[in-house]
Amino acid sequence: MNTHRLHPARRALAVSAIVASIAALSACADSPAPGGSPSPTESSPSATASPSPSPSALAEVQLFYAVSQPTELDLVGEQHEITYDDDPLETALAGLIDGSLAPLDPDYRTLWSGAQLEGIERDGDVLRVDLSGPLTNVGAEAEGVAIEQLVWTATSIEPSIRALTFTIDGATPETIGGHVDARGEFVRGLPESTITPVQIDTPAEGASTSSPLSATGVACVFEATFGWELLQGGTVIEEGFAMSAESCPARAPWSIDLGPRPAGEYTLVITEYSMKDGAVAATDSKTFTVSGE
Repeated sequence: MNTHRLHPARRALAVSAIVASIAALSACADSPAPGGSPSPTESSPSATASPSPSPSALAEVQLFYAVSQPTELDLVGEQHEITYDDDPLETALAGLIDGSLAPLDPDYRTLWSGAQLEGIERDGDVLRVDLSGPLTNVGAEAEGVAIEQLVWTATSIEPSIRALTFTIDGATPETIGGHVDARGEFVRGLPESTITPVQIDTPAEGASTSSPLSATGVACVFEATFGWELLQGGTVIEEGFAMSAESCPARAPWSIDLGPRPAGEYTLVITEYSMKDGAVAATDSKTFTVSGE
């Protein structure tokens, strides 16, 4: 069982000793220095190198956030490049919990508040997550999705992890946020009932892309069909329907060819419509820039 705790970067101390000449050593070998003063070797100052932190590394990881849809809270994955000193998984979970790893898309959010990550501990395929305190200011649905945030993130970064358990200051709590029983293991929920039904992967939020314009993503929608709109300055300039490679329950890729576009800022919105009454069931949007090159 290996335990990883949050800790400062290790520091190395290099010490070099100044060696006195052979003649000086011979002169004082038979008698101590007068008055008990240290010998030349003892009095020579040590040269200490400036401490330097261990080098950091970069990792490309998928982090999961909450997104509000018309009738429910869903999870959505977002690619991030993170800097870590020891363990990218620990860094990712700590950043989700304390909010330092914010989503790129302003429509996404983390549901964690009131807690910090104390550490993680692996026991086979189970990861124990130790928190500094309870999750605060959440209802029952949001508490469940907050837990899913960490489960999906951890199992995405390290697929060998099957489940998460939680402790607060080392002790197993009855609940993390007042609603969900936290005394057992938490595993991934079914993607079709956990992950947002429609998602744009490219262009990414805030990205700069070139013309001709194309978009890609994944969807889990009825009859593999969803609507799309391209906006500029808040006005819809083109709209239509597109299809993913498979219908739900599969989460399948899709692509849309949006053709040549003049330079400027655009927003792409994709929408799942309810098969019952045609109402909006889920959306995703990305605002980006088409360069003039």
